[in-house]
Amino acid sequence: MADANGVDLGAVLVVVLAALAALHLAFLAVRGFQITDVLAALTALFSVVVAEGALAAARYQKRVSERSHGEADSYRRMLNDYFLVSKVDTQGRFCEANENLLRRTGYSIEELARKPMGGLSAGVYSDEYLATMWGTVQSGQTWSGEFCDRAKDGSYIWVKAIVIPWKNARGELESLTTIGVDVTEQRSAEIELKKAHAGLEAFIKHAPAAVAMFDTQMRYLAHTDRWLQDYHLTQTSLVGLGHYDVFPEIPQHWREKHLRILNGATECCDEERFQRADGTENIIRWEVRPWYMPDESIGGMVMLTEEISGRKKLQDQLWSLAKLDSLTGLPNRLLFNETLRDAIVAASESGSNLGVALMDLDHFKEINDTLGHDAGDEVLKIVAQRIQNTLGGAGTISRLGGDEFAVLILGHGGDEDIYGALASVKEALEEPMNLAGTLRSCSASIGVTIFPRDATDPSDLLKNADLALYRAKSFGRGRTDIFSPDLRSSIDRRVELQAAALEGLRRDEFMLYFQPIVPSDSGAPVSFEALLRWQHPVDGLLSPGRFDEILEESSVAVAIGDRVMELAIAQAAAWEAEGLEFGRVAINVTGADFAVGSLADRLKAKLNQYNLVPSKICIEVTERVFLGSGSVNVGDALLELDALGVEIALDDFGTGYASLSHIKKYPIGRLKIDRSFVMDMQDNTDNLSIVQAIVQLGRSLGLCITAEGVESEAQLALLQSMGCGSLQGYYLSKPRPAAEVRRFLRTKRRGGASRVA
Repeated sequence: MADANGVDLGAVLVVVLAALAALHLAFLAVRGFQITDVLAALTALFSVVVAEGALAAARYQKRVSERSHGEADSYRRMLNDYFLVSKVDTQGRFCEANENLLRRTGYSIEELARKPMGGLSAGVYSDEYLATMWGTVQSGQTWSGEFCDRAKDGSYIWVKAIVIPWKNARGELESLTTIGVDVTEQRSAEIELKKAHAGLEAFIKHAPAAVAMFDTQMRYLAHTDRWLQDYHLTQTSLVGLGHYDVFPEIPQHWREKHLRILNGATECCDEERFQRADGTENIIRWEVRPWYMPDESIGGMVMLTEEISGRKKLQDQLWSLAKLDSLTGLPNRLLFNETLRDAIVAASESGSNLGVALMDLDHFKEINDTLGHDAGDEVLKIVAQRIQNTLGGAGTISRLGGDEFAVLILGHGGDEDIYGALASVKEALEEPMNLAGTLRSCSASIGVTIFPRDATDPSDLLKNADLALYRAKSFGRGRTDIFSPDLRSSIDRRVELQAAALEGLRRDEFMLYFQPIVPSDSGAPVSFEALLRWQHPVDGLLSPGRFDEILEESSVAVAIGDRVMELAIAQAAAWEAEGLEFGRVAINVTGADFAVGSLADRLKAKLNQYNLVPSKICIEVTERVFLGSGSVNVGDALLELDALGVEIALDDFGTGYASLSHIKKYPIGRLKIDRSFVMDMQDNTDNLSIVQAIVQLGRSLGLCITAEGVESEAQLALLQSMGCGSLQGYYLSKPRPAAEVRRFLRTKRRGGASRVA
């Protein structure tokens, strides 16, 4: 007990009583005291002291009680603020819960009381786990562990807790008190950390590249599965192993590279061949760089290698498809152009000449037609091999397409080296080759130009070689022609002539002359062959021999062919309208006429336009149409023309390679014996025999026969004696313009072959 100033009043009272006792004793001593008085005084003093002691003890007890209540309040606040506290009965139903638990779960105590045992469980832990917990506490033991509840809003609450069982005086379980700590944030962080770690581990493990991490001693710290796969390693993990133990065959230059990396360098390479652990070779793209510790010191190195063997193989395949000829394996036109540019640079640097040659196989199409495309492919492969073997390292060969090859020859010793190499190539090609069980020879036409004498630009060199090749083919094939400047002027003239021809078509400068085809039978009408003429504004009347080179350009040839067809049909229709009797009008067609659209459809349209029956028209073809650019369409076109009712004649018969096969294969109705056999058959027994054989062949096959180039009465008589059906030549009549044909027809209405002035 203390006053307002904090003075302990009990202590003051003891002092006062002690002072009074002392005063009393002193008084007794003065007046003489009796022992009984002394005892009485001491007893009184002792009573006072005892009373004060009891009072002090009571005060102390009060202070202890007050301090205990304060600590209990502190603990209670701490439990409420930091712990989740609940009490459940033996059935697991909530009896009590502190405010923190109610706030955290979002439930009221009434809502919790209605939940069954385990009603807050989120279902994260197995039933066995929860059964173990209940078994522990029901046996009277305290349980500690972790569980996961679900709040009212569905979120998870992770709790680390102890569950304390309480028993009554009889030792029976009365309730369970749970005191827990909310560790949701910690657990969420752990889960996220595990996810991140698992993701990082999965990324490292399954990254689509071979990556390995090493310490400074070249021991493995981590690696991807791809590392094991790419290097054909059988281990499931290399962590802790030394790199040089795994790959003892690592070459010294790589070990030195590793030292440079560990000293801070970074190195990479787009392509390098490497030996695998099992001895096989792979091609890799790699990058190696150091990795650093937090203090910036080098902790080791990271090595990234990408296995590109498969990609390299695919690249090689794509390169081969793009730049190599699939049949012969030679460089194609694309690679040839690249090689040509490189060869020009090499020749310039070495001061050497470079021969650029273009080569065409002669009559290659005939081999395809007679022996089949397999035989043609075999020829191309044999030719490629022979040229390669002949040139060796002295030249480069490419196949540009079809039967066209290109050769580059570096002439260190001058032009003679180039010409000598090409002569050797021609000689090698002329050696007979076995095709389909028969020996066949092969020849080639070659055009060659020289760098830097003739040109320095790749395109100009190719143009020059092409011009030389064209001249070689024009002068009989099987020869080598060297470019000269006059060839360029020749091609310029051809281009100018083509332009002039197209302009001439617009100006109607082209016309037809008609040469009679006179029947031996006096009762048959005369037919005519329509022959093209060009009334050139400067050069006058030109026959096809003066401008046939322009027909090599397909667009010009088709335009002129359509004009010839229209003029011939229009003239035949006009003669019919005039009542003039004639057999047929023969129209010559070229390969270009078959290459564009349907020839039969175009012809039919013109016949309908001029109201002329198809039987009045004969279509003449030479064997060149079976070899030209439109040859793929020829067969179907001839069948369509035959079905239309047009006669089909095979012109220049006997001069080609496959005449007999054409008679068998196509609907040929007439054979025209080439003038080269007729002109000297009186003096040349071979030609006489050929003419006789053709006439007999035609008659046996039911074909009409026309002999061209009849220039004398003796030839006329001889052909008539053989039974040749009709005759054509200057002896009978020269080609005439349409205006003169009327008089000829009136003169030759009937009657056998005879000369007409």
